[in-house]
Amino acid sequence: MEINFDFISLVHLAAILLGIVSSAVILYFGFKAHPANQPLGLGQLSISLGLFVSFSLVSQLIVYWPFLYRTVQIFALIFIPMPYLYTVFYIRKRRWRWYDLLHALPLLIYLVDYWDVLSMSSAQKLLLIQQEINDLDTMAKFNQGKFIGPGFHHVFRTVLFSAYWVAQVILFVKWVRSQSSITLQNKVWRNWMLVFLGCQFFLWFPFYLSLFWLDKSTTYYITNSFSVGWVMLSSLSLFFFPSLLYGKSYEGGNRIKNFTKALKKTQISEIDEKKLEDIIQEMERKMEVEKLFLNAKYSIHDFSNDINLPAYQISKSLNAFKGLSFIDFINQKRVLFCVKKFKEGKWSNYTVEAIAAECGFNNRNSFTNAFKKFLGSSPTEYRENLKN
Repeated sequence: MEINFDFISLVHLAAILLGIVSSAVILYFGFKAHPANQPLGLGQLSISLGLFVSFSLVSQLIVYWPFLYRTVQIFALIFIPMPYLYTVFYIRKRRWRWYDLLHALPLLIYLVDYWDVLSMSSAQKLLLIQQEINDLDTMAKFNQGKFIGPGFHHVFRTVLFSAYWVAQVILFVKWVRSQSSITLQNKVWRNWMLVFLGCQFFLWFPFYLSLFWLDKSTTYYITNSFSVGWVMLSSLSLFFFPSLLYGKSYEGGNRIKNFTKALKKTQISEIDEKKLEDIIQEMERKMEVEKLFLNAKYSIHDFSNDINLPAYQISKSLNAFKGLSFIDFINQKRVLFCVKKFKEGKWSNYTVEAIAAECGFNNRNSFTNAFKKFLGSSPTEYRENLKN
């Protein structure tokens, strides 16, 4: 049997390898720091393995590993609910629950219907492969089912995927509309989801076109090509949008609440942890009650004199429990003060320069940079979003 191996096959093989490696990275960080990405990693892995089976069919290499016969449907049914679950996990900030197993019912139906075929010996599967290898249309009919007739599994898989896609879009649209002010991280995720949903669309929509005018061979190649494109796109996102996959500041809402904390025990020697916690509480109280941050020239040495603590203890406490320098700490207070005034409807007619001065910043640029650092948008954008 002639093995077909061309440039397109090499591209597919490269995408498969990239997809498997990236799915391992996504899953690693998903279980370590970013639970919402666990379905994304499982989906990435299953579609990569499904592409490998598809690659084996087109290149006819499947004759060397017949145990893969009819497994592409298994990987497809694992993959189909994962993008939807990924969206649910991210938006609702939740993890796996027992009823998520209900999404595996279509896979269970297929396994029951095709168990006799899947449990065949390699020699028996090879005979079936040789009969169908040159006719992908026949292979797509799934005519060896024990309980369900030909054509059902392929059609059901596509209709199921389109239904999940619609549910995913509804969730995403509701989430976008619920964002009164969107942070930089949420903007990144929103833009990523638009591409993510677009790639999924072309995995199921060509099937409906094939019902009217598009031939099945073209449908197969369109679907396969977009599957390859999706795998490569999500893999490259590891490099261009690391916060999506590594889980850095991934949660929506107020970024200040999710600001990354340094390791608590780093560089703590002279003072024990409890002492540092007490220092932090006293610093917070003093800063909030007396609004010391509103003084544009206020420094760590001024704070040291006001609170009667050495500057190095202040710095060490902030690094250990907030992951902040003193400048970031005081700027964070200023930004929060500004946000409070905005929400109270004040300063609506003030210029950015005037607001910066009211909050304790020396100039417009330092004010804008601090605002973007902690909230992901400029003061002007934030104020407009509140108005809208």
